[in-house]
Amino acid sequence: MPGRLAAFSLLPLALAACGPAPGDPGDACGASTMQFLVDRPASILDGVALPENTRVLRPGQPATMDFRPDRMTITVDEAGRILRVDCV
Repeated sequence: MPGRLAAFSLLPLALAACGPAPGDPGDACGASTMQFLVDRPASILDGVALPENTRVLRPGQPATMDFRPDRMTITVDEAGRILRVDCV
């Protein structure tokens, strides 16, 4: 029984990984339209028109922890690849 409880407790995390659908209130910044950037080199951002409230976070870069659903955040890893695009 404990195994089943653990599996159900992970369900919201699994569903959240799918990301919000376009027009979803959780997608106020439009991140769903930019998911094509994930796993691409960060250098691609030079040729992409990004919304005004976009920030690119690189490893070790300081960032505010305030939640702003209208702000798109693009997270880049140590290898210079885009890890995630979300509204935070």
